[in-house]
Order: sequence, then structure tokens, then C-alpha cells
Amino acid sequence: MGIFNLFNGKKKLEEIDQFSSQDEVLFQSKYKNPRVPVLLKGAAKHWPLHSKWSKDYIKDNMGSYICKIIEDSRPAYAKDQTTLKFYFEKLKNVSTLTLEPFNQKNPPLFYKDIKMPNPFFTTKDIQRFFFFHSIKDAGTLPHIHGNAFNILQEGQKQWVFYDASKTHNINGYNTLQASNKKYPQGTHAKDWFKKEVPKLHNKVDKVFCCTQEAGDIVFIPNGYCHAVLNKTEVMGIVFETR
Repeated sequence: MGIFNLFNGKKKLEEIDQFSSQDEVLFQSKYKNPRVPVLLKGAAKHWPLHSKWSKDYIKDNMGSYICKIIEDSRPAYAKDQTTLKFYFEKLKNVSTLTLEPFNQKNPPLFYKDIKMPNPFFTTKDIQRFFFFHSIKDAGTLPHIHGNAFNILQEGQKQWVFYDASKTHNINGYNTLQASNKKYPQGTHAKDWFKKEVPKLHNKVDKVFCCTQEAGDIVFIPNGYCHAVLNKTEVMGIVFETR
């Protein structure tokens, strides 16, 4: 369990469910509608991206896409940009993502490698997407957004979640706001995991976790705070949905 086995047997993080069914109705009723995070175990293992994607494949086929150059764990604030081709050919020890609205009439080239239809989201659901590549020990500090499906093509990531919706959990919302002030631009997820995760159970009612591996999809509900620490180099894509 590693970093998650932090409470000396008194109180541990709670593992989110692993869901391996292809039952759309069950997924909607058990997880999406009631806002419950879930690990869709192996859900993308048979999608084209799982077997096709590599650094060279992305560089050769999607190399013209503009991406951010990320040196900390607040990717939304990164200002320096380049192309994926330049990123993979020239840059080392940094991470990247492309953050764009999703155009249903002209979907991104990445989308051709997503299995559609699938039981979890439709083309009409998608509002924006981002392709990501990140180095070992990097990650993302706590943040929230709308419903999202994080599809991991390569590597392993550790996740921590708690409800931070201002409507559903004001205590979680306030905890997130305090965290944002303490860990602004220029700070790193690895420090938050080391210093803050052991204390989270004193601040919010429930703290969830999971380990995501290649081929897994993590569903993050609207308003759920989440933070990520890369245990290896990682690559994948995220779709934010209605």
C-alpha cells in the first residue's frame, strides 16, 4: 500500500471500488449519478490507444498539437508552450498536457484511438479533453472540475480523493481552498502527498484512494477533489464530460 498505509492501523484511506463490468446502466446508477469515484479496472485495455500509443506514435501523428511545458504540479498555470513533436524530441525532466475544448464536428486526432461507443461516455457528453505525458514522481496537486474520465495508457499513478463540492460538502470545499493557498504555483504533488495525506482524515469525513495502472480508467465525479502522484512515467488522455 506504500504511501496510503499512513495511519498506523488507526484509520486508513478507503480504496474506491473497482468496476470491471460493461453494464452502462449499473455504472450510471451506482457511480456517475450519485457522484462516487470508481476505478474502471482494465476498461481501456482493448481500446486502440492501449496498443498503438508510444512517444514516437504521438510525435509522428499528433506532433503539431500545442502543449504546455510543466515543471511543477499546477499544470493549469503553466504558460510556456511548444508542440508535442518538440516536447518529445528535445525536452527532458518536464511534463506536458494539451488542454482544449472538444469539437464534436472535428474531433481531435487522439479520438480515433478511443473505443466508441463505450459504456461510460458518449461523444455528445464530452466538453473538453487533454492528452498528458508526465515523468516519474511528478503529479497534480488537489483540484476539482466536472465529471472526468482519466484513461491511463502507460505507467502507474496513485490517487487521493475527497468530496469538495461547495453544494455537497462545504468542509471538503474549505479544505481544498486552504490547500490551494498553501500549495500554489511552483509547488509539487510529492510534497503534498508526504505532508498532507496523513492529516486529511482530521479535516474531511472520507478520504479515498486508488492505484491506477495502464489500461485502467478512473472516473472522477463533478466536484470531487483529487490529487495524483506518478509512480512511473505516465501517458494517457482525459475527457471531461457533462
